[in-house]
Amino acid sequence: MRRIVVAVLLSVMCLTAGDVSGNWSGSFKPNGEDSSHPLYLVFKQHGDKLTGSGGPNESAQHPMQNGKVQGDRLTFEVSAGKGTFIFDLKGAGDEMSGDLQFKGEGETRTAKVSLKRVGT
Repeated sequence: MRRIVVAVLLSVMCLTAGDVSGNWSGSFKPNGEDSSHPLYLVFKQHGDKLTGSGGPNESAQHPMQNGKVQGDRLTFEVSAGKGTFIFDLKGAGDEMSGDLQFKGEGETRTAKVSLKRVGT
């Protein structure tokens, strides 16, 4: 009986703690560079599906594709300019961090991402 109660409590915690819907602001820092670049993401979570947009600020946004939520992990892509930004992030409350890969025009670059929820 105790195991059932613990399993139910863990399931409820996972369901209620994981909604990332909202606005997130932060930056990404390309590997091998000293400077970081602004990043603004808008998430809309529907179960394990993730939609929204991303860009350098709130007014310059590009649609998100292939968005998924698996536990505390988010994966999605944002096409902008002549390439695609591929995100692999982990959330912890009102903060999120992870990896970014840019693929475009015969090059691939990587970066680290750091975000905080806006307006909580």
